[in-house]
Amino acid sequence: MQKKLQKLASLVSGYNFRGSIENEPNGDIFVLQGKNISVGGDIIDTNELIHISSQTLRNPYFLQYNDILVVSRGSGHGSFRSAVFASHEKNVVASASVHIIRITDVTALPKYISLYLNSLDGQKALSQIVIGASYIQSILLKNLADLKIPIPPIRVQKTIVALHENIIEQEKLQERKHNIQRTIINASFSNLITQ
Repeated sequence: MQKKLQKLASLVSGYNFRGSIENEPNGDIFVLQGKNISVGGDIIDTNELIHISSQTLRNPYFLQYNDILVVSRGSGHGSFRSAVFASHEKNVVASASVHIIRITDVTALPKYISLYLNSLDGQKALSQIVIGASYIQSILLKNLADLKIPIPPIRVQKTIVALHENIIEQEKLQERKHNIQRTIINASFSNLITQ
């Protein structure tokens, strides 16, 4: 079964700042931008985000746990990355380079929707709704709202999410193994040279 995103969620665009966003080290609001979103990587840590003062914002839309974030501007296939906001911080806003999808239908899991959007099929579907020149393209919120998403039963969605999380854990273990091997070979050279 397929459903349009607007039937599954409420959708809004990130905050439209006037001019560039300048970091204010003592600011009380975090700003999440498109560059902070990596494929399949949940947004957990907000410490690396730009800080601004809440006095510069009028009617901000604060992110909530499990919001799906989609990069709204890019330059071709694979540019329109998605991630889930998995932080419990209450003072984070997204910039206009990000669309926010807040699931309202219990038949859809936020993580599943994000994984679908990052998949080959999802990226192909997103590429069909982009507008603009070949270099800088964007996704209009109304076009994203009309995007049809395949919605299998919850148990299937949970299986896909679990498979993804298992793969991520395996990648972490492989990276750790690789680092240990590098350390061993480097230590071997150091020991051989000092003898």
